[in-house]
Amino acid sequence: MQRSYFLGGSSAEGFETAFWKQHSDSYGFYLKGGPGTGKSTLMKKLAAAFPDENISVYHCASDPHSLDAVVFEDRNVFVADATAPHESSTPLPYITGELVDLAAGLRTEKLKEYQDGIRNLYQANQNEHRKARKGLLGITAMLDTIAETGEKALIPNKLSGYAARLTKRIIKQKRGQKRSPEIRPCCAVTPLGKMTLLPDEYEWILLHDDALAASQALLKQMSEIAASTGEICEITQSLTQSSRPVTHLLFPQIKLAIISEQAITLSELKKPILTVNMQRFYQSDLLKQQKSILRFCSKTASVLEQETVSILAKALRIHDELEAGYIRALNKAFLDKKASELTKKIQSYPLKTA
Repeated sequence: MQRSYFLGGSSAEGFETAFWKQHSDSYGFYLKGGPGTGKSTLMKKLAAAFPDENISVYHCASDPHSLDAVVFEDRNVFVADATAPHESSTPLPYITGELVDLAAGLRTEKLKEYQDGIRNLYQANQNEHRKARKGLLGITAMLDTIAETGEKALIPNKLSGYAARLTKRIIKQKRGQKRSPEIRPCCAVTPLGKMTLLPDEYEWILLHDDALAASQALLKQMSEIAASTGEICEITQSLTQSSRPVTHLLFPQIKLAIISEQAITLSELKKPILTVNMQRFYQSDLLKQQKSILRFCSKTASVLEQETVSILAKALRIHDELEAGYIRALNKAFLDKKASELTKKIQSYPLKTA
């Protein structure tokens, strides 16, 4: 079985990911090498080499067609792109992991033909990402204002009661000891727009909430209640709000997701099995007083998101040109050999016993 996530995503502060911390107890193969050195191609080859195993693939938010990591869940091993903007390394070489240098497969004499163009494209790509961060900063300001306004009008007791009842309806039995929700991003703002990676077999519940605060509080409370029963919960946190609230809550064991409407593009997914209007959890008179500011912030955030997506799309086009220079210098036989070597190394790690 294969599940898809994003490694992380861009925020106003730069790229953010919880991947390295979450997999600190796993053995890692840290891929090094610039763009076009075959990191994503290698990871796709490795994932395909274990078709019958439980594998998680992590896509790149800057290019959803590329991979940033593959986790072999049943072997406690991962292979990941450890270059900027998510640079990392193993603290104890050959104990906790090892570096894999894919740049060693480049024919350097070929690169010299393109070095000036590569330098210029790299700088142009970085400039576009700086522009995108400014757009994300504006989106964050708008969404923070909406959520802060909504929070002032919340009816906490009513919301908490509903969170308990809905969780009880969904989680029908205790599964074991309390566990913490897992941060597994299934949504990101990408060059293709806002994307949610939800498996086809999942049913989902939509939370309609113009003021944001109620849906985010509900998802947080439900994740905590469910985790206390031993239920596996996966959460996605918004990178376009300062408080990093939960926007997606997934229950893999029962194949159900609960998603805030603002965190998805509705055309992405099949029809929800339930739509919950979160208006009932606010003091309506207080929200009416702030109707104009809520509408302004929502519209502005939407415009800024469209502009940011356009900037990210331009950055990707530049990156593709940048990669092309390296791809022309790549020794494909070297990459195939590395794939074979890593496949054997991964196979040497025993499968977990049930």
